[in-house]
Amino acid sequence: MFHTWIVDVLNFSDDVVNWQLKHGRHDLPWQVNRTPYGVWVSEIMLQQTQVGTAIKYFSQFMTAFPDVMSLARSTEDEVLSLWSGLGYYSRARNLLKSARLLVEAHGGVVPSDYDILISLPGIGRSTAGAILALAYEKKYPILDGNVKRVLARVFRVDGPTNVSSTMRKLWALAEELMPNKHIDAYTQGLMDLGATVCVRRNPSCVSCPLQERCRAKIEDVVGTYPVANLKKEIAKKSIYMVVFLQGEMVLMIKNLGGGLWPGLLGFVDSEVFSADILDRYADEFKLQVESTVHLDNFRHRLTHIDYVVHPIRVNVTRRCSKEERSGLKWINLNDQSQLPISVPVRKIFKLLR
Repeated sequence: MFHTWIVDVLNFSDDVVNWQLKHGRHDLPWQVNRTPYGVWVSEIMLQQTQVGTAIKYFSQFMTAFPDVMSLARSTEDEVLSLWSGLGYYSRARNLLKSARLLVEAHGGVVPSDYDILISLPGIGRSTAGAILALAYEKKYPILDGNVKRVLARVFRVDGPTNVSSTMRKLWALAEELMPNKHIDAYTQGLMDLGATVCVRRNPSCVSCPLQERCRAKIEDVVGTYPVANLKKEIAKKSIYMVVFLQGEMVLMIKNLGGGLWPGLLGFVDSEVFSADILDRYADEFKLQVESTVHLDNFRHRLTHIDYVVHPIRVNVTRRCSKEERSGLKWINLNDQSQLPISVPVRKIFKLLR
């Protein structure tokens, strides 16, 4: 269906570029003194994360790891500490893995070769395209959430965007519309349009440079595009997080395996809780329990699971003199700001104060 509209969008890229130069975003931290490495880090942060949140983390991350070499030399704990609170921690681990691969095989340089980029952990087709278009001005399309929304509305692309047949249509459009020049401004412009004008709810169509060619606008169906994704059933679970405290010291455990939040520090957790379970933990960690307090529950939603988190404060009068098990640490309550911890654990620290 959308191919019948290609003849009407010969100047599509010019409209996007001209708008971006006048009205687009030009002062995002990764746009200042733009480098391939900075573009890569920013694109990984922007996966599943709003720009406003990514901005808070980007400068701090780049100060600690200003180039591929410094990132490759870091430890996973150091990287996760700076990623703490950003979520989707596999992104941070993949950044570290990729940096080490680049140092080993490419002299610490972010490559301008698509096949090499796409082979790196955590880099898919759209992320590779963004790096090549923004950092190297190479003619590769992107298709992040914002761009999908713009194209789906302008060309009235039917079908949920999480269905492969719809994605094939969108990729075909993205490739066909790529200009031969001003590739960085065009790519940034599409993202900016989706982020600031062609937003999910209440789009500002009167401010859009594509309004005269936008099929959804012309036919007054903007609100129905993009077609809603097919929803996956979200599992609902409870998780009990047991916080052992002696004075200002709290017992933390590093997740050395898989499951939730691998590599991060957290509390003892379980899907159920009882006096017997508490006694077992106390024996294992050589603790003398004094009192137990159930703190306020809260919800934490992941992509596939909706958790109700039940924090339990357990005051102890005796603890082992040293960490006798790998991954155990006693941490001062006031020293948690730079720890590699998940969002729920950070919330619990606030409840403890």
